[in-house]
This record gives sequence, structure tokens and C-alpha cells, in this order.
Amino acid sequence: MDSQQIRIERLVAGGDALGRLSDGRVVFVPGALPDELVDIEITHTKADFARARLLQIVNESPHRIAPPCEHVERGCGGCSWQHLASAAQVTAKVEIVREALRRNGKITDIEVVSGGRVADRGARTTLRMAVDSTGRLGFRRGSSHEVVDTPVCMVAHPLLNELIIGLHARNVDELTLRCGAMTRERGVWVHDEDGRGTLSGLSSDVGVGHEAIVHEVVSGVRLRVSMSSFFQASLDGAEMLVNAVRDAAGEHALSGADGPVIDAYGGVGLFSATLVSRSTPIVLVESNNSACADARENLAGYNAKVVRGSVEQWRAEPAGVVIADPSRSGLGAAGVARLVQTRAPRIVLVSCDAVAGARDTRLLRDAGYSCSQATVLDLFPHTPHVEVVSMFTQVKGDNR
Repeated sequence: MDSQQIRIERLVAGGDALGRLSDGRVVFVPGALPDELVDIEITHTKADFARARLLQIVNESPHRIAPPCEHVERGCGGCSWQHLASAAQVTAKVEIVREALRRNGKITDIEVVSGGRVADRGARTTLRMAVDSTGRLGFRRGSSHEVVDTPVCMVAHPLLNELIIGLHARNVDELTLRCGAMTRERGVWVHDEDGRGTLSGLSSDVGVGHEAIVHEVVSGVRLRVSMSSFFQASLDGAEMLVNAVRDAAGEHALSGADGPVIDAYGGVGLFSATLVSRSTPIVLVESNNSACADARENLAGYNAKVVRGSVEQWRAEPAGVVIADPSRSGLGAAGVARLVQTRAPRIVLVSCDAVAGARDTRLLRDAGYSCSQATVLDLFPHTPHVEVVSMFTQVKGDNR
């Protein structure tokens, strides 16, 4: 057994702790915390880094706590940061975003701030869960396909816990549960639908299948969300994100004073429906068929055009402001190139991955946009997942 004692330096994107081996190589250790002295066992080794298993904590961090959820001790991998105090989680996420900008974007002059956190318990209105061999719902053990059943999930909304307790699934690998916190509507979508899966224990009010619909009310606007459409994982998170994007975009730009609003990767129309008036021209671009159908319903009565297709292939139109909320992989060079073609004076970027967000920030800066602040939202407590809202302003005189 190759074991060593090391000092942990920091937490990194993805949630692991980072330290250094005696030969100077970086080593990633799940479950450890900054400043802890730990005994580790090397599990994977490469030329310039290694991965290790935590054997023992010699000197414990003052921010380490007993996980508040009973299922963590049983091996549930759904919330990998429950051993870290809530306030320290927020600090760690800000530091992860700052480090990603420095390391991946080569940027050190952007102020990274915290923009708030959703409730630690009972907030999640969307959950993707696995099913064990007996038909019970749960989450996979960390770095494993094994399912740990969770009769009650600490972070789930009470309406979802009612489903988790009573639902049994046969011949099903994974499914998504969703509820509307304001409407109390609920739905279940089995991902591996092949005709063999069966569900039992559902009450009559629960919609089933990818076409089932759950409505939610965000910022006073009722939104249709199909089960196969992406939506924010909690109502509080959606509200927090809408407010952050409003602050970044500014009422002037959202009014259409500088030109149409482009809602890129617009999903079901969350930002357009809650931030833009019905008379302001909107172009929403989205590749998912289900989300486009929802967006057309949610933006009925708005001066909106919904374009089904990828942003990267979209024929760019002039804009006063662009709101872009891409998937975890980020905009990339093709997405940035397309958005820059709008010549929008302002671009608001919502990133759900710190590293991808840092790369996109670098690309936007190189394309003639400046950015002075990134706001980190903690929409997924007890996990390393981050959401970052950044505002970019076109540099005057840059005509590229």
C-alpha cells in the first residue's frame, strides 16, 4: 500500500481536495478539507498527478462538521460536501471560481463575489434519482454505480419526499422527479423508457412521462415546464438567478432601448418571461424540442420569436443585450463567435461550471468585451456545483 501523510491546500473544481505528494506531484483527495493534515492511500497515479483515498484525518479543519444527513454515513453520494460547514462551502465556491479564472482564463483582475445561497434543506424541486434492485429510489454511492436507497432526501422539497417514500419502480435505471413549489403539481419521467419499466405507489395527481407538465411560478410569472425540459433545480434558485441576471443586464438594456433581447440557450423562457416586457422584441434560441414548445407557450403574448436550433448554427441578429445560459460545457469558441456577431453592447453569461466559465470569459475578453465582476450563486448546497453570473460590456471602439 502506497500511503503518505500530506497537508491539504484547497478545494478544487469538482469538489476534491488538493495536496502535494512528497515528490511534488499534485494529489486529489475526496473528503479532505483545506489545512487538514491527512493520511492517504494512492489509488491512481500519473506522471504529473495522482488520486488518493482518505485514510485518516490527523489534524481536523475547524470547518469540518458531522454530515447532517443520515444517508451520508450509508454511502450516499448525492451531496459530497456535507462534511463542510455551510459558510465555508460558500467561501470555497468563490475561491474555486477565482482560481479557475486565474488558472484557466489567465485572468486576475475580475472581482469574484458571493451572490447568495438557497436553503440547505427542503428546497430542491427537481431530482434525478437512481433505482436499486428492489425498486426503491436513491442515489449512487460516490465513484460507483451502486445505489443507496434514500427514503427521505434532506435537500428535496416535501412534495418530492412524498413521492420518494411511496414510489416503487421496476425495470427502471434512472428517473427524474419534479414539483412546482407554488402550484404543487408533480411529475415523474423514466429516462430509460423501453416499455418494460413500471411504476407503482403514485397518487393520481402525478403526471408520468416525458410529456408530463409541471407549472411553476417565478417572479410572479406562471411557467410551463415539461418533464423533459431543463429547469432550475429549485424555485429559490430560479428566483435568485433571475434577480442576478436582472442586476447584471440592467433595466435599460432589458427594456429594449438598445435593441432586441437575445435569450441564448433560453430553455423554457425563464429569463425572457420574467425580465422582459411583452412589447420588447425577444429572440430565444434553444435546441431542445420540448423546451421550445414550453417557451412558445410561456411567451405567448410577448413580442418573441423562438428559434429551434443550436446557438452555434444560429444566424446572429443585432441585439441590445444577450443573455446566455449554456450547458455545463460552456459557450466555447463557436458559441462566443456567434454571440459576438450580434454586436450587443452587453452580454450576460450564466455559467454552471467554473472552468468552462473561465474559458468563456477569456474568449469574450479576447473578442472585445470587458468584465469586472463575477457573482457566484450557491444553488446546490452540500455539493461543489457553482452558478456564476458575469456581465460583459463591449469595449468602445472595438469593431471586430
